[in-house]
Amino acid sequence: MKETIIGEKIKAYREKKGWSQYKLAKEANVQPSTISQIESGARQKPSIDVLQKVAEALSLTVSQLLGQTSEDDLQDLLQNKDVKMFFRNFKDLSEEDKAFIKKQIALLKSQKRA
Repeated sequence: MKETIIGEKIKAYREKKGWSQYKLAKEANVQPSTISQIESGARQKPSIDVLQKVAEALSLTVSQLLGQTSEDDLQDLLQNKDVKMFFRNFKDLSEEDKAFIKKQIALLKSQKRA
């Protein structure tokens, strides 16, 4: 995988969280220049250690960060009885109830980060 693609993915995930490069560097315990260099493509081969720290800070696995998804992982998720129950019930809710649940999930996720 090209390093600039890795940098683009990191930038996209970082921006999705609304984080600056400095905030990501702080959360990942790496130098801000490291994030800047990776995102710009100037750092050609980030170490696995750096990738692990960045992925963890972004609440991702290195595989997810690199865009490597597994069909088996998706199938395993879809076989989970709680996931099945959630989707079975979610689809029957009103749009107002769906919006409420989405807000609750976002709240739980934000509390987890704090």
